[in-house]
Amino acid sequence: MGGAAPTPTGKGGKKPLDAAINLVPFIDLLSCCISFLLITAVWTQLARMDVTQKGPAATGAQDEKPPENQVSLTLFINEDGYLFERKGGLSAPETTEIKKNGDDYDYVKLAEILHKVKTELGDKNDIAVKADDKVIYEKIIKSMDVALSEHFPDIALSDKGAGG
Repeated sequence: MGGAAPTPTGKGGKKPLDAAINLVPFIDLLSCCISFLLITAVWTQLARMDVTQKGPAATGAQDEKPPENQVSLTLFINEDGYLFERKGGLSAPETTEIKKNGDDYDYVKLAEILHKVKTELGDKNDIAVKADDKVIYEKIIKSMDVALSEHFPDIALSDKGAGG
């Protein structure tokens, strides 16, 4: 007789259905996926910026009138730089133009102007940012970061064509 072990046979000469599946690689893969998802879930909160949409759909009620002494602040971003506009209140409307500093936007000058406005209007928390279509997204976010750092947390973002 030979040295080979006889193969197990089931009923009628068929192979048995009992198969041994190694679950260790599956458990390793599953634990790696779960740990990856748990670690990256924290970063979704850090990379988020809360803005509201400016326009008739965001207001809800169409027949509401704004208060007489309400001050509105608008920051227009275009290819040439910024145009900061202050309307309402007891003073006449003001428009301040901030040209680019070389190839980049002048974030320092923007911060100075927003800081000056914030010291004058301490309770004012909202600002509207209207960007031209040709402005790079990164520049819009950096400008909004400047507004956040100068304590304007309520930012409404729209394109330049909506309402102005």
